[in-house]
Amino acid sequence: GSAVVSATSPRHPDVSVWHDAAVSAAVGIAATAVTYAAARALGGSVALGGLEAFAVFTSYSCTYLAVRQRRINYVVGMTSTVAYAVLFQRQGLYASMVLNLYLTPALIYGWFRWNRDSDTRPVTNLTWRSLPIYAAVTGAFYAGAVFVIDSFDGQMARWDAVILIGSMLAQFLLDNKKLENWIVWAVVNVVAIYVYAQAELYLAAAQYVLFLLNTVYGYWSWKRTM
Repeated sequence: GSAVVSATSPRHPDVSVWHDAAVSAAVGIAATAVTYAAARALGGSVALGGLEAFAVFTSYSCTYLAVRQRRINYVVGMTSTVAYAVLFQRQGLYASMVLNLYLTPALIYGWFRWNRDSDTRPVTNLTWRSLPIYAAVTGAFYAGAVFVIDSFDGQMARWDAVILIGSMLAQFLLDNKKLENWIVWAVVNVVAIYVYAQAELYLAAAQYVLFLLNTVYGYWSWKRTM
Protein backbone atom coordinates (compact mmCIF):
# COMPACT_ATOMS: atom_id res chain seq x y z
CA GLY A 1 0.00 0.00 0.00
CA SER A 2 1.29 1.38 1.90
CA ALA A 3 -0.37 6.13 5.01
CA VAL A 4 0.36 12.81 7.08
CA VAL A 5 2.82 15.69 7.78
CA SER A 6 5.70 17.85 6.64
CA ALA A 7 7.84 16.47 3.86
CA THR A 8 11.02 17.50 5.66
CA SER A 9 13.82 15.10 4.78
CA PRO A 10 14.85 12.74 7.60
CA ARG A 11 18.42 13.91 7.09
CA HIS A 12 17.51 17.14 8.86
CA PRO A 13 18.51 16.78 12.52
CA ASP A 14 15.78 19.07 13.89
CA VAL A 15 13.19 16.28 14.15
CA SER A 16 14.22 13.05 15.88
CA VAL A 17 13.14 9.58 14.89
CA TRP A 18 11.47 9.20 18.28
CA HIS A 19 9.38 12.28 17.65
CA ASP A 20 8.23 10.81 14.34
CA ALA A 21 7.53 7.48 16.04
CA ALA A 22 5.33 9.20 18.62
CA VAL A 23 3.52 11.16 15.92
CA SER A 24 3.04 7.95 13.93
CA ALA A 25 1.25 6.39 16.90
CA ALA A 26 -1.05 9.40 17.17
CA VAL A 27 -1.68 9.31 13.42
CA GLY A 28 -2.41 5.58 13.64
CA ILE A 29 -4.99 6.05 16.39
CA ALA A 30 -6.68 8.99 14.68
CA ALA A 31 -6.69 7.34 11.26
CA THR A 32 -8.08 4.10 12.70
CA ALA A 33 -10.94 6.06 14.29
CA VAL A 34 -11.67 7.82 10.99
CA THR A 35 -11.50 4.51 9.16
CA TYR A 36 -13.95 2.92 11.59
CA ALA A 37 -16.41 5.77 11.01
CA ALA A 38 -16.00 5.39 7.24
CA ALA A 39 -16.43 1.62 7.51
CA ARG A 40 -19.74 2.07 9.31
CA ALA A 41 -20.86 4.37 6.52
CA LEU A 42 -19.86 1.76 3.92
CA GLY A 43 -21.22 -1.35 5.59
CA GLY A 44 -23.69 -0.29 8.23
CA SER A 45 -23.02 -2.35 11.35
CA VAL A 46 -19.27 -2.99 11.62
CA ALA A 47 -17.81 -5.01 14.47
CA LEU A 48 -14.41 -3.60 15.33
CA GLY A 49 -12.46 -6.74 16.19
CA GLY A 50 -9.29 -6.37 18.21
CA LEU A 51 -7.10 -8.10 15.62
CA GLU A 52 -8.43 -6.05 12.71
CA ALA A 53 -8.14 -2.79 14.67
CA PHE A 54 -4.54 -3.60 15.65
CA ALA A 55 -3.61 -4.48 12.06
CA VAL A 56 -5.15 -1.25 10.78
CA PHE A 57 -3.48 0.87 13.48
CA THR A 58 0.02 -0.53 12.94
CA SER A 59 -0.25 -0.30 9.15
CA TYR A 60 -1.15 3.39 9.40
CA SER A 61 1.77 4.00 11.74
CA CYS A 62 4.13 2.10 9.42
CA THR A 63 2.95 4.00 6.34
CA TYR A 64 3.42 7.37 8.04
CA LEU A 65 6.99 6.43 8.95
CA ALA A 66 7.65 5.24 5.37
CA VAL A 67 6.50 8.57 3.95
CA ARG A 68 8.82 10.27 6.45
CA GLN A 69 11.62 7.96 5.26
CA ARG A 70 12.17 6.57 8.75
CA ARG A 71 13.83 3.18 8.83
CA ILE A 72 11.87 2.10 11.91
CA ASN A 73 8.83 1.72 9.64
CA TYR A 74 10.10 -1.78 8.89
CA VAL A 75 9.82 -2.88 12.52
CA VAL A 76 6.25 -1.60 12.78
CA GLY A 77 5.49 -3.05 9.36
CA MET A 78 6.52 -6.57 10.36
CA THR A 79 4.15 -6.39 13.33
CA SER A 80 1.31 -5.29 11.06
CA THR A 81 1.88 -7.98 8.42
CA VAL A 82 1.70 -10.77 10.99
CA ALA A 83 -1.65 -9.45 12.23
CA TYR A 84 -3.01 -9.12 8.70
CA ALA A 85 -1.87 -12.63 7.74
CA VAL A 86 -3.98 -14.13 10.51
CA LEU A 87 -6.94 -11.87 9.68
CA PHE A 88 -6.99 -12.76 5.97
CA GLN A 89 -6.57 -16.47 6.67
CA ARG A 90 -9.76 -16.36 8.69
CA GLN A 91 -11.57 -14.69 5.75
CA GLY A 92 -10.35 -17.12 3.09
CA LEU A 93 -8.39 -14.42 1.24
CA TYR A 94 -5.40 -16.66 0.72
CA ALA A 95 -3.44 -14.43 -1.67
CA SER A 96 -3.65 -11.55 0.80
CA MET A 97 -2.61 -13.95 3.55
CA VAL A 98 0.37 -15.17 1.53
CA LEU A 99 1.29 -11.58 0.72
CA ASN A 100 1.61 -10.72 4.39
CA LEU A 101 3.48 -13.93 5.17
CA TYR A 102 5.89 -12.97 2.38
CA LEU A 103 6.22 -9.37 3.51
CA THR A 104 7.10 -10.24 7.11
CA PRO A 105 10.60 -11.61 6.34
CA ALA A 106 10.92 -9.51 3.14
CA LEU A 107 10.81 -6.35 5.23
CA ILE A 108 14.16 -7.37 6.68
CA TYR A 109 15.60 -6.75 3.19
CA GLY A 110 14.19 -3.23 3.22
CA TRP A 111 15.63 -2.56 6.67
CA PHE A 112 19.16 -3.14 5.39
CA ARG A 113 18.51 -1.64 1.96
CA TRP A 114 17.46 1.76 3.34
CA ASN A 115 20.53 2.17 5.57
CA ARG A 116 20.51 4.39 8.67
CA ASP A 117 18.33 7.50 8.71
CA SER A 118 21.46 9.65 8.86
CA ASP A 119 22.77 8.02 5.67
CA THR A 120 19.57 6.83 3.99
CA ARG A 121 19.38 5.69 0.38
CA PRO A 122 18.30 8.58 -1.92
CA VAL A 123 15.01 8.54 -3.83
CA THR A 124 15.46 7.80 -7.56
CA ASN A 125 13.33 7.05 -10.63
CA LEU A 126 12.94 3.77 -12.50
CA THR A 127 14.83 3.60 -15.78
CA TRP A 128 13.03 2.90 -19.06
CA ARG A 129 15.40 0.01 -19.65
CA SER A 130 14.18 -1.77 -16.51
CA LEU A 131 10.43 -1.50 -17.28
CA PRO A 132 10.17 -4.54 -19.65
CA ILE A 133 11.91 -6.69 -17.06
CA TYR A 134 9.54 -5.60 -14.30
CA ALA A 135 6.53 -6.16 -16.59
CA ALA A 136 7.61 -9.67 -17.61
CA VAL A 137 8.40 -10.83 -14.08
CA THR A 138 5.21 -9.30 -12.67
CA GLY A 139 3.08 -10.94 -15.38
CA ALA A 140 4.61 -14.35 -14.78
CA PHE A 141 4.11 -14.14 -11.02
CA TYR A 142 0.52 -12.95 -11.50
CA ALA A 143 -0.36 -15.95 -13.68
CA GLY A 144 1.16 -18.28 -11.12
CA ALA A 145 -0.69 -16.61 -8.26
CA VAL A 146 -4.07 -16.92 -10.01
CA PHE A 147 -3.44 -20.63 -10.63
CA VAL A 148 -2.52 -21.30 -7.00
CA ILE A 149 -5.46 -19.30 -5.58
CA ASP A 150 -7.91 -21.09 -7.89
CA SER A 151 -6.44 -24.42 -6.78
CA PHE A 152 -7.27 -23.62 -3.15
CA ASP A 153 -10.74 -22.30 -4.02
CA GLY A 154 -9.85 -18.83 -2.78
CA GLN A 155 -12.25 -15.94 -3.20
CA MET A 156 -11.94 -13.49 -6.12
CA ALA A 157 -8.70 -15.10 -7.30
CA ARG A 158 -7.86 -12.70 -10.13
CA TRP A 159 -8.45 -9.56 -8.11
CA ASP A 160 -6.83 -10.97 -4.98
CA ALA A 161 -3.79 -11.88 -7.09
CA VAL A 162 -3.49 -8.25 -8.22
CA ILE A 163 -3.20 -7.24 -4.56
CA LEU A 164 -0.61 -9.95 -3.94
CA ILE A 165 1.67 -9.38 -6.92
CA GLY A 166 1.14 -5.62 -7.08
CA SER A 167 2.05 -5.24 -3.43
CA MET A 168 5.16 -7.36 -3.86
CA LEU A 169 6.26 -5.12 -6.73
CA ALA A 170 5.38 -1.91 -4.89
CA GLN A 171 7.19 -3.02 -1.73
CA PHE A 172 10.32 -3.94 -3.72
CA LEU A 173 10.29 -0.51 -5.37
CA LEU A 174 9.76 1.15 -1.98
CA ASP A 175 12.64 -0.84 -0.45
CA ASN A 176 14.87 0.48 -3.22
CA LYS A 177 13.41 3.99 -2.85
CA LYS A 178 12.01 4.23 -6.36
CA LEU A 179 9.55 7.10 -6.65
CA GLU A 180 7.20 5.04 -8.81
CA ASN A 181 6.37 2.76 -5.89
CA TRP A 182 3.57 5.20 -5.01
CA ILE A 183 1.97 4.76 -8.45
CA VAL A 184 1.94 0.98 -8.07
CA TRP A 185 0.52 1.30 -4.56
CA ALA A 186 -2.29 3.48 -5.95
CA VAL A 187 -3.35 0.71 -8.35
CA VAL A 188 -3.17 -1.89 -5.58
CA ASN A 189 -5.23 0.28 -3.26
CA VAL A 190 -8.05 0.71 -5.79
CA VAL A 191 -8.31 -3.07 -6.23
CA ALA A 192 -8.05 -3.68 -2.48
CA ILE A 193 -10.95 -1.33 -1.76
CA TYR A 194 -13.17 -3.37 -4.06
CA VAL A 195 -11.99 -6.82 -2.88
CA TYR A 196 -12.20 -6.12 0.84
CA ALA A 197 -15.57 -4.44 0.55
CA GLN A 198 -16.87 -7.53 -1.29
CA ALA A 199 -15.43 -9.71 1.51
CA GLU A 200 -17.24 -7.48 4.04
CA LEU A 201 -13.95 -6.38 5.58
CA TYR A 202 -15.24 -2.84 5.67
CA LEU A 203 -12.60 -1.55 8.06
CA ALA A 204 -9.82 -2.75 5.76
CA ALA A 205 -11.67 -1.37 2.71
CA ALA A 206 -12.04 2.05 4.31
CA GLN A 207 -8.39 1.97 5.30
CA TYR A 208 -7.35 1.50 1.70
CA VAL A 209 -9.35 4.57 0.73
CA LEU A 210 -7.06 6.58 2.99
CA PHE A 211 -4.04 4.69 1.68
CA LEU A 212 -5.09 5.66 -1.85
CA LEU A 213 -5.20 9.33 -0.87
CA ASN A 214 -1.83 8.94 0.82
CA THR A 215 -0.14 7.74 -2.37
CA VAL A 216 -0.53 11.28 -3.72
CA TYR A 217 1.08 12.72 -0.60
CA GLY A 218 3.79 10.07 -0.56
CA TYR A 219 4.71 10.73 -4.19
CA TRP A 220 4.86 14.50 -3.61
CA SER A 221 6.81 14.13 -0.35
CA TRP A 222 9.44 11.79 -1.82
CA LYS A 223 9.79 13.85 -4.99
CA ARG A 224 10.64 16.92 -2.91
CA THR A 225 13.62 15.10 -1.41
CA MET A 226 15.10 14.09 -4.77
